Amino acid sequence: MWHSTRSVPIRTRTPLEETPNRALEFLRGAGLWISIRKILASRGYTDAEHEAGWNLLLICSNFNGKFDHTEQATEVREAMIELDATDEPLFRWSRASLDRFHPEQAAFVFDGLEPSTGMGAVVSMSKFLGRLDALENSPEREATRTADHAALAILESRGLTKAERVRLAGRVAVAMTGNSGEAASPDEIAEEQKRVKDLIALRAWYVEWAEMARAVIKRRDQLVRLGLARRKRSKDLDAPEPAVPAPPAVPAPA
Repeated sequence: MWHSTRSVPIRTRTPLEETPNRALEFLRGAGLWISIRKILASRGYTDAEHEAGWNLLLICSNFNGKFDHTEQATEVREAMIELDATDEPLFRWSRASLDRFHPEQAAFVFDGLEPSTGMGAVVSMSKFLGRLDALENSPEREATRTADHAALAILESRGLTKAERVRLAGRVAVAMTGNSGEAASPDEIAEEQKRVKDLIALRAWYVEWAEMARAVIKRRDQLVRLGLARRKRSKDLDAPEPAVPAPPAVPAPA
């Protein structure tokens, strides 16, 4: 569902739309850690399977895709460029401020989170903003709400205001979907149908290998590197991976 804050689109993200984030973590872990790759290889995770995952992720990200010279395409490109330039300095000073005053909140916000480039920067910013939203109102963090709000107040005093978080969330939405909030044309509906189809294909690949990894990998640190578990904190439990959802209803082109 889309919620409007003035003219800035902010969308509640579904498990299907979170798949590129999860697949990116999995692919990076499987690509960087030989010990993990060997275990997966014993169950058929070949170089071809690894490449297939990357190809599906790149398709969902429109990597090397051709943009039409339209106002919307320009907005998407500009949003990606802005987020690519913003994530590194923003993460650096935010982490320094939180480490100083609220180290527990810093650990939560930056757990496994690093600045990146290209589409990776969009994904990283999305995670960062989502975790700040969790500090603000997640029911799961009710016990630390006072400290969480104090951490947000520190960031606000340094320049990351609520309005700026909303603006950045809007830029993430534009970079990921290109949706301007206007009524969709038949061409845009067809593009959305293709986008959903691509996401479903990526999720099918991801769910198979994520479930395989959970079945054969026993070390928690290796699961963390694949994005399938979180680093332990007191009394934390891993959230189960949601099942593959049905694709959102998309009207057929006129």
